[in-house]
Amino acid sequence: MADKVGAKSGSKQNLNESNVPLLEEPENATGKGESQGNEEKIELKGVNDGKETSTEKPEKKKKEKKEKKEKKLPQIVSPTVCAANFTVGLNVIDRDEKHISEQVNVLFEDVLGEPDPTHNFEFVWRLTYLIFNFTRFWLYRLFAAVLAIPLALIWAVFFAIINVKVIWVINPLLRIFEIVLHYVHRVWNGLIRTFLDPFFASAGLLFSHFRNAATLTTSPSSQTQSVHQQTV
Repeated sequence: MADKVGAKSGSKQNLNESNVPLLEEPENATGKGESQGNEEKIELKGVNDGKETSTEKPEKKKKEKKEKKEKKLPQIVSPTVCAANFTVGLNVIDRDEKHISEQVNVLFEDVLGEPDPTHNFEFVWRLTYLIFNFTRFWLYRLFAAVLAIPLALIWAVFFAIINVKVIWVINPLLRIFEIVLHYVHRVWNGLIRTFLDPFFASAGLLFSHFRNAATLTTSPSSQTQSVHQQTV
């Protein structure tokens, strides 16, 4: 009986011992599986990142090429914008700031006028006013549009030549003339003071003595006549 009991207890212990590693083995297996799965995920992420970076690089290169092409392409600027940029400080509203053409500012009332006794029909007067103003305005615009640019070019050349002559020829010559006259003035002033001033001073003293002697040698009759004239 004792042997049977011992055999049973031994069999139970063996069963318990056999159960313990059976329970532990799946845990280790699951841990290993999870670690392998994490490693595989990390590897997949690395591969995906490499693919993304490899796909991003050509896109960046394409963008850089587009930007370079856009920079290289010349920007087309309209003539009006270019003219506006070069004439920033030009007064377009008041085009005669210095009033150099006031004598040409002629209105309808300055040219035509009907006195009170002789009035034409009102509609005729209004029509003449409109015709005068509109024809003057539009004909001036047409002639100015045709002649303004070539005449501006001609006058610009003319005044450019005048500026060149004045700045580079006339002003230096006048400056040289002023310098020469300065030294001529100094020399002439010295000559007058050294030679002519003593001569004229002595001549003045001489003639002043003649005048004093003439007043002393006057007769008494002339003196009485002068006194009588003064009393009269």
